[in-house]
Amino acid sequence: MIRLLFAVCLSWLATLAWAKNYALLIGNAAYSMAPLDNPVNDAVDFAKTLKEIGFDTRVLTDQNQEAMLQAIRDFGERIKNNDGIGLFFFAGHGVQVDGENYLLPVGVPIRNEEEVKKNAVPANLVLRYMEDSKNRVNVVVLDACRNNPFIKTRSLKSRGLAPMDAPSGSLIAFSTAPGTEALDGIGRNGLYTKHLMANAKVPGLTVEQVFKRTREAVEAESERIAGRRQSPREESSLKGADMYFVPPPAGQKVDDAAIELAYWNSIANSESTADFESYLAQYPNGKFAELAKNRLQTLKSRQTTLARSETRAADGGQLPPPAAAAAPAPAYGQPSYPPTRVAAARPGGVYSSARAFSFSDDEGAVVKAAEFLSISCRDMIRNKKVALQLDDRSGGGEVVRQSLEAKLKSIGVKLAANKAGADFVVRGKITGSSGVNRLVGINEVDLTADFTLLLKNGNAVASTSAYGSSFAGSNRQQAIRALWDEKSEEVVGRLFGDYCSD
Repeated sequence: MIRLLFAVCLSWLATLAWAKNYALLIGNAAYSMAPLDNPVNDAVDFAKTLKEIGFDTRVLTDQNQEAMLQAIRDFGERIKNNDGIGLFFFAGHGVQVDGENYLLPVGVPIRNEEEVKKNAVPANLVLRYMEDSKNRVNVVVLDACRNNPFIKTRSLKSRGLAPMDAPSGSLIAFSTAPGTEALDGIGRNGLYTKHLMANAKVPGLTVEQVFKRTREAVEAESERIAGRRQSPREESSLKGADMYFVPPPAGQKVDDAAIELAYWNSIANSESTADFESYLAQYPNGKFAELAKNRLQTLKSRQTTLARSETRAADGGQLPPPAAAAAPAPAYGQPSYPPTRVAAARPGGVYSSARAFSFSDDEGAVVKAAEFLSISCRDMIRNKKVALQLDDRSGGGEVVRQSLEAKLKSIGVKLAANKAGADFVVRGKITGSSGVNRLVGINEVDLTADFTLLLKNGNAVASTSAYGSSFAGSNRQQAIRALWDEKSEEVVGRLFGDYCSD
């Protein structure tokens, strides 16, 4: 009897040892035909999130076909007879041929359907390896429906991915609905992955709930930033007891209030803007919405300062002293901290847009607004009416408005007194500060601005940000005017350039 009990205990311990969560993540971005901005970041950042919640992770970036196939085979072996979650994640280009989905590697020519079949990785192959492993729960996440690089050549005519059947015990998650394309994102991460990372670490959400909440957040944000809905989809054949990425605390009732609290406490000390953006997308009027907004503003200010420092270093200049670290956002029940004020550190700046365009003050001649626009784009917007809505906290006053109005006129649009009679609305939030530049010891002004281009129905169709500094001497208004004469060219050109590109 003792020997039998000992054998049973050994068997039980062996089962526990194999009840582990594993993840393989691949992010491909360096495509020769249509490179992407965010898949490498998506794979690396999601791997970090999964590792923090107990997954054994392996992350690969910019892989060729052979390396992808070998990694998938190895992953199938690794999760064999496991009693936990096996998760495969791919971010990059994906296409469908004859109703079958393929994940595109880097480093090989892909010009037509036959080359896809020969050189890409069938998504069903991942499912077969995972199904054969007899793992308890298998999750396949395909953030692989980004802009089809072949659609204009008609060599591949179908947009997005085809539907897939999930084998028993599996869930397949698509970043957008079959036949549609996903947004690559305007920040560090793709829109879908950003929200998936935030929800995966919320205690008490089942696997299915994580993807449901991700879908809701992506739909809401895509409507706001792009004027069109990106709607993720899942095919699920999960069975048995609920599975969690992060189990609920023992004895805690899992309701909406508890989930929001758990969500907040999971991101309260995060250094990622994506976490707070995702919280606000799901809880715009939540208990911690004001704290989230403050924290988001602080993190974005720090990123602006770091970007300036990096640009200064690249130009051969001396880095300014590091800015003070921002205070962490408090968990529930703790006092809040005001956002850290970030002072201007250097002349010049970098402009960035949703299209990953960058322009440094130190690069020479100013690019005129019209130079961003094709002839067809200028024809499309000519004589359209545009209303300006500015929340100007920079002290620039009419200087900023006059500069923007002049640049709008230069691209052929007309100005409207208010949005009621306008075809477009340009909405801007502008902040600024002034002080003594620590590097050269003279006065300067610093400006940071976020702009959104909206249609008359209120849908956002383009967004961009700009910042910069200018030596002020004793005439601050003159410095602001000089700075905005340059920045307005870039802002106006990029907003309408992005609009025409969609």
